[in-house]
Amino acid sequence: MSTQINIPATDSSIDAKNGVAVWQRLHSEREDICEALLKESTPGNEAGIQAANWHHELLQARLRKVDDALDQLMSGRYGECRKCGRWIEDTKLAFDPAIAFCLDCWQWMQVIH
Repeated sequence: MSTQINIPATDSSIDAKNGVAVWQRLHSEREDICEALLKESTPGNEAGIQAANWHHELLQARLRKVDDALDQLMSGRYGECRKCGRWIEDTKLAFDPAIAFCLDCWQWMQVIH
């Protein structure tokens, strides 16, 4: 099955080719997370309930980040810090395409929490 992806053009360094690659990477991770969540919810996985709950919450938090990044990508705002709007470094986005904050804002949020 072939999926047509329309990535809006923006002033940022994400061009259509890179946008499609980022979308595919995020979408693939999303599918993996959903599959893992489904496996965890099957009967018979009762061993280590506390550890399973922690892992389930971790997967759901990552799923929210991936979904937010996909939304940002589709709206043409991918790569912009969710707090200040500045561009997030390409190296950081390459490491984690679901990163939502620039380094300055992330550090500031760590101080207040």
